[in-house]
Order: sequence, then structure tokens, then C-alpha cells
Amino acid sequence: MNLFRRLTFALLATVLAFGVTPASRAADAPLAVINLINLPADNSAEVYYAQELGFFKDVGLDVRITPMTNSGAIIAALAGGGGDIGNAVVGSVADARGKGIPILYIAPAGLYDAKSPTAALSVLKDSPIHKAADLTGKVVAVSGLNDLTYFATRAWIDKHGGNSAAVKYIELPFPAMAAAVLQKRVDAAYIIEPFFTAASGDLRILARAAESVAPRYQATGWIANESWLASHADLALKFAAAIHRTAIWANAHQKESALILVKYLKLDPAIVEKMKRVPYAVTLETRLVQPPIDTAAKYTGQAPVAANSLLWAPGK
Repeated sequence: MNLFRRLTFALLATVLAFGVTPASRAADAPLAVINLINLPADNSAEVYYAQELGFFKDVGLDVRITPMTNSGAIIAALAGGGGDIGNAVVGSVADARGKGIPILYIAPAGLYDAKSPTAALSVLKDSPIHKAADLTGKVVAVSGLNDLTYFATRAWIDKHGGNSAAVKYIELPFPAMAAAVLQKRVDAAYIIEPFFTAASGDLRILARAAESVAPRYQATGWIANESWLASHADLALKFAAAIHRTAIWANAHQKESALILVKYLKLDPAIVEKMKRVPYAVTLETRLVQPPIDTAAKYTGQAPVAANSLLWAPGK
């Protein structure tokens, strides 16, 4: 039986064993607290939907959400016991595992899909930068120097006639990237939704750098430290079950989820209405997890690992 069938059966077993439906959970049963660290963006917005719709409460969880700016910071926080579950991009998790940090994916989050692109390497509308080679000696903002924005940007530059090693990269949180380009503190920035649409009147797309990884792949997911998983497997399975339910709902209810996104991220409703929305993976699949691992390996110096080595297998 492959890993994903085991995960599916484990989730189903959780539904039966722990009563994760609204009708079966006792109304007065105490909720188990999970301290969650999240990147506040559409890619990882499932937790806001699950919170608002009561899906976490339905499985007996009290999820307390703390925002953080990038995957590296979230991974470091979990490694140090500063949280239970977090959201991180695949390349960063592969890099962290290679450095001995014992974190694993317990559930998927946002997909990148070229049919509905939600990220862009962006420059000023009147910028003289028009091709990859024009970035030589320039400053590019990414959300982390060991995350997907960095790896994808380097991959695009190298695939399109530039030299990614001749570019200077700086870390900025996603909400600050557009302003940094507009104020000419950086020459280009890897901007995701909703921040790209909010500034699109002043910016130009240089490239869909994310597509240098693959046309469709698992961009982010929910991770936990192995030591926490060893003692809280029941909570991890409940969380995964709630996220699974949320992904199905969110993919079919983008208008409704937009209202929740506006509430939690304090966004202009007009921006959310115009922007491309992130699709969510319903299950972890190695074919979708492997591409960002391979891209990251090119720039970390580590050998690529098999995607299933990053996925938690309950009971093992």
C-alpha cells in the first residue's frame, strides 16, 4: 500500500475514531489547542476558512493563528518549539530536512497552476529591465533566501539567458515588496497575490518565474516537527482532516472564501475580486511535491531527495 493510501485510510480512521463531524462531536467537549504559524496570503488561507466555518471546532481543535513573514522563519520557530504546526514552501522544507531539521508535511496547501498564475516577478512599468540578462548586477526582492521565491527566480533567470549568480537578492515580507519596487529600493520583486493585484497599476510583469519550476506543483503545505508529531498524532490527523475538508470547500466556493480573505487579511474587496485565486491540493502527491524539491536542490548544493521523504506517515 503506498503512502498516500495509508494517509487516506488514516484520515478516515480518524473520522471514525475521533468523531470529526459536527453532528457527532459533543458540544461541551474540551477543544485541544494548536498553536499555528501562518504566512498571511491566499496560498495558506485555508486556516482562515476552517476557522470561520467552524471546521476546526468540528474536529475538536482550538487553532490559534500567528502570522510570520517567510518559510524559513516558520521552520525555525517550529524547530525551536515556538509553534505546533506551520505553513512552508516545499523547497524550504527540503533544504531544512537536508540540514537535519526534523520537520514533515502533514497536509497540503496551495498549488501553483500556470492556468491561474498567482505570482509574478515584477518591475516598474517604465523599468529598463525586459529580459533575464538585464537583471545582472540588479537587486531582486524575494521572501526568503532559502525559499521557493528565491529558487524559482534563479531558475527563471538561468533558463532565459541570464546569470542568477550575478544578481543580488534581499529578503522582504510579501506585503512590503511592491512598495520596495515603487520606491526604487529594489529593481524587481517576486510578488504573490493579493499584493500583486493591489499594485498592478504601477508594475509590469517581467516573468512568471514560478513556472520555471513546473506548470503545476505543490507550492506550500502544513508542517510539524517530528517530536511534536510523535506525541500529538491524533491532533495532527484531526488538523489534516479539517484541512482536507476545507480544501474541497474552498476550491468550490471562491466567492464565499473571498469574503473571509477580506476579513482576515484586511484587504480591499475590489482587489480580492480582481485577483487570481489559489487552488488548494486535496491530498499530498509526490508528483506535485517533487518539482520544487528538484529546483531547490540546484541552488542549495544538496542532492535532491524523494518527495515521500518529506511526508509524514502516521503510525510509522
